Amino acid sequence: LFSLGEAMWQPRFLQFAAELAPEGKTGAYVAWANLPWFMIKFIAGWYTGRMMDVYCPADGPLRTESMWLIYGLVALLSPVLLLLGYKWVKRGLED
Repeated sequence: LFSLGEAMWQPRFLQFAAELAPEGKTGAYVAWANLPWFMIKFIAGWYTGRMMDVYCPADGPLRTESMWLIYGLVALLSPVLLLLGYKWVKRGLED
């Protein structure tokens, strides 16, 4: 499901960034738009390892429900934040 969403969202996001760019700055805008995606690649390994250590330790009780609750909340919150961010950016463009 995540891959499907990413496949639909990423090209539109990059197109949006390119459309915002002034003449001759398209490459820079697209590069900056990709920066969060690039940065997450560096922390994803640590983040998932930490979640596994806390919620699924080798010794001790498994708390997988809590881990999936956190992932679910992030998945539900992300579209809301993207929508609010879009409205904020759009408002700035209209001024």
